[in-house]
Amino acid sequence: MLIDALPILIVLAGVLLIGGWLLGWRVTYEVLALNTSPYGQSVKNRAAGWLIWLTGWLAVPSVIGALAGEAIGHVVERRQAGTTPKQAVGEMREELGEAQQPPQLPPLTPPQPPPPMPPQQPPDPGSASGADNE
Repeated sequence: MLIDALPILIVLAGVLLIGGWLLGWRVTYEVLALNTSPYGQSVKNRAAGWLIWLTGWLAVPSVIGALAGEAIGHVVERRQAGTTPKQAVGEMREELGEAQQPPQLPPLTPPQPPPPMPPQQPPDPGSASGADNE
């Protein structure tokens, strides 16, 4: 997908650079997002404004639609082939060159109970408590 769309992305980047240079980055964004008309007061160069406006109106939705179509195509293809999500993740890892199995973690051991406490001895009644010192 990225290789096929590379010429479109290069043209889009070129239009944005021209717009940023002639109009300023904020105005270019506003016109590209169709928030500002190419006839707006902040647009100093009408030809650049129209170029950016047409790019925002035509190219941006087509790039977003192509990305969504590519993602949906992968999901449909996986469903038709009967691939489970676990198998799909394994295939993606193979494509990316990652190891098939994640690193093994040590086995979980159950928590150990605390050692028993010795029984507490009640205080000795013959000890000095302060009342005997009178």
